[in-house]
Amino acid sequence: MLDVILQISEGKYICLYGGEDMEWIRRFTTTAKAVAQAARIQLEMLYVGKSNPREKVRKINNTIDAEKLSHILPDLTLIWFFWVRLESMWHSKTQHGKSVENDTIVQEIMTMLSFDGSDQGWAVISRGSAEMAKAKGDTILTSLNQFDLWKLRAEQEGFVPALNANLHDLHTPHHCNRLILPGATGAIPERVVCAECGRPMEKFIMYRCCTD
Repeated sequence: MLDVILQISEGKYICLYGGEDMEWIRRFTTTAKAVAQAARIQLEMLYVGKSNPREKVRKINNTIDAEKLSHILPDLTLIWFFWVRLESMWHSKTQHGKSVENDTIVQEIMTMLSFDGSDQGWAVISRGSAEMAKAKGDTILTSLNQFDLWKLRAEQEGFVPALNANLHDLHTPHHCNRLILPGATGAIPERVVCAECGRPMEKFIMYRCCTD
């Protein structure tokens, strides 16, 4: 894990991805590796699971490791800590008056937490802290499969900017994003806006019992 994180500062391309759909994970990692090779970039991928990692995530971790699909966080506690850290950063920022409207870090954290609340895979591809592309599973996979359409642009403008442009072309106004915050992480703000469109999100109280 440390090696992957250190590579961010070395200017390499890093992909964090999650979800619990093993077939999507296989398709995504295989496609991403092929596109990275075609684009002649060094791409390191790390699976970060779900914020409430359970036995299913453990099995997926083992499969990813056995099939050598990408890097993994080898312990569920590390996966849990990754998401707790994101949630803590979000609470700290919002308590200081930051929001997706005035803080890019909050926007990126909100996007990842919203991805985690969805029922499908997702991926974030970045190069350092300045270049970042992100999308839900089907969209990011479609964009990578269309690499031939934006290959020239990637050579001229850079891989992440070209990927973002293609993702923008695929974007549709319709979306349904969920932000799920465990009650133990701190005070829940009264107003939260959607990281995708900026509109206020509806607030619900949810009770859940999940068994593997």
